[in-house]
Amino acid sequence: MTRPEVLSPAGSHEALEAAVQAGADAVYFGGSLFNARRAASNFSGGALADAIRFCHERGVKAYLTLNTLVFGNELKDALAFAAEACSAGADALILQDLGLAALIRSAAPDLRLHASTQLSVHNAEGVAEAARLGFKRVVLARELSFDEIALIAADAPCELEVFVHGALCMSLSGQCYMSSVLGTRSGNRGLCAQPCRLPFSAPGGTGRDLSLRDLSLITEISRLSQLGVTSLKIEGRMKRPEYVAAATAACLKAAAGEAVSQQELDDLQSVFSRSGFTKGYFEGRRGKVMFGARQYEDVVAAQHVLKGLRSLYAGERPRVTVDFSFTLKADEPARLDCRDADGNAVQTAGQVPEPACTKAVDEAFAADKLAKTGGTPFYTNGIRTQIGPGLSIPAAEINRMRREALAGLLTQRGRVRAAAFDLPTVAASVARPNGRPARKMRTIFRFHRLCQLCEAARGAAFVFVPAHELARDPAETIRLLGEGFPLAAELPRAVFGTQRQLGDELNALHAAGIGAALCGNIGQLEIARRAGLRIFGDFGLNITNEYAFEQYRALGAQGCVLSFEQTLPQLQRTASTAPEQAAMLIYGRLPLMLTRNCPIQNGTGCADCKPAVTDRTGEQFPVLCGEGEYCEILNTRPLWLCDRRAEAEQTGAGYALLYFTTETRAEAEQAAEAWEKGLPPPASFTRGLYYRGAE
Repeated sequence: MTRPEVLSPAGSHEALEAAVQAGADAVYFGGSLFNARRAASNFSGGALADAIRFCHERGVKAYLTLNTLVFGNELKDALAFAAEACSAGADALILQDLGLAALIRSAAPDLRLHASTQLSVHNAEGVAEAARLGFKRVVLARELSFDEIALIAADAPCELEVFVHGALCMSLSGQCYMSSVLGTRSGNRGLCAQPCRLPFSAPGGTGRDLSLRDLSLITEISRLSQLGVTSLKIEGRMKRPEYVAAATAACLKAAAGEAVSQQELDDLQSVFSRSGFTKGYFEGRRGKVMFGARQYEDVVAAQHVLKGLRSLYAGERPRVTVDFSFTLKADEPARLDCRDADGNAVQTAGQVPEPACTKAVDEAFAADKLAKTGGTPFYTNGIRTQIGPGLSIPAAEINRMRREALAGLLTQRGRVRAAAFDLPTVAASVARPNGRPARKMRTIFRFHRLCQLCEAARGAAFVFVPAHELARDPAETIRLLGEGFPLAAELPRAVFGTQRQLGDELNALHAAGIGAALCGNIGQLEIARRAGLRIFGDFGLNITNEYAFEQYRALGAQGCVLSFEQTLPQLQRTASTAPEQAAMLIYGRLPLMLTRNCPIQNGTGCADCKPAVTDRTGEQFPVLCGEGEYCEILNTRPLWLCDRRAEAEQTGAGYALLYFTTETRAEAEQAAEAWEKGLPPPASFTRGLYYRGAE
């Protein structure tokens, strides 16, 4: 293919047909579990195999989403679904969980794996790490600008997939915990309740300051094509077929270098948008103009275009080329050979011809009948004939032969070509140890600012502070190291094209005596390695099973903060392979979102920063600045497990993380004392998901 692939969503059979008949080169869809749109109709059982066969018959690739986090007790079922998808002939699996990916890679080495956007890959180092792990394609984060995509594409070791149309999340995909922490429905588990679409207000904002307009880069597709992007992805597995067809048709035209009319763009906006579209991230122009919500006018507009858009997928689209060879000889049955470009071939026999009484069959007559492939996915590429003189055969017989040959070809194209899948054995459960472990949890401190550093941190295993904070005053950093504070560098949670500057900063810190780095993204691992720093994995790696834990340990992590989207028993299982290297969050305001579009900066600007957004009930969610690269939306109240030390240690985790964000030094000291002494929580606190769990 000389142009990028157009990849369309299919959350239902109707949407699947709409995508294929509108011209999609590939579609992506999921089963009833383990996909990031579990509320869609989806496909399972025989419907899954039927959907893949429908695609393959028409020359369309089928990618299966298995792109949620998987708990340890779910691995067996997730692998069974992967095996089912493999046996049905799926062209690739889209994955987020590195533990599940490792298991599937060992079970089916020939099966293509694509790294989901849920893996939060947003720089060249992340793409390279994913490629080293065996991913053949990476779906890039939606927050990247054109220039940032170009930097990644310039030396990408695998295929790149870029979202070009559809909804934008406020948070980087894979780094949003708002839905799970506030209501147990996890976006990382495919059940996001979209609380960000509700009214959240920032000073000077829009009143919908966590709700972004939809993305549309259709007019930019030619620029992406020039970069060598492999796949143009349309978001929308929860959308209706008309939306899927309209977006597919427009992307197909743009990818082919054809102009997309203003009417087509207007229809796209009408069928679904949130106050119109945005290209803010792509153009590097973030701000208030990117925000919008679904309005009554948007809903009304959709009703006027739906009927017209259905014509985009009415009936079969001829998309598979066939060559016919028709032979008609005296005293022999007529023969029709049919072959497609993929090497599938069918031969059909017909009647023995009779001597012509009036007009004999000639090449033009036969070709005219064979070319009538309407109502099928086929169109003729070439027709060859060998027709003896003075012979006759009914037109109906040639038509029958054509229909029979194409039906046989369709059957051949739909036959499963499955990769071998050697299903690995995974334990259904891991027994919990009896009694309290003898090992006492070691404490890790994380401070957002050095001014929060409290005396209790002197005896910690690690004291993580953002690298830029340590680099601001190298002399102070060296002094604190000399006083016994085990300082280590926290890498920025997102690194958008600033890897070189960060590398220089880390090299200087390493020279000053900093020996370890806290890494919360797959793209940060190589940055830390190059600086000679030991790696400690942060919660942003989303480790929810023991195989994911082992995968990051194999990548060099000497310890990892396990996902706080687990219950205590789930966390215990995840930690089981190397509990002394596992850490769990004990205290802190949980970061609910990691976003590149600061709602405070958009309203009042940084000079007059009032760092909080307010929901419709009056609750205030602090906003933490990431030095202009991003910001974090924090929970209103801190996680508190200080009075549950025995239960925390029962998980076997070797480290307890106290995570300080907005606290003063005195408040940090109080929390540290509470952990040491098992003190009760303050009036406002949360147990997070350790007892409730995430769906």
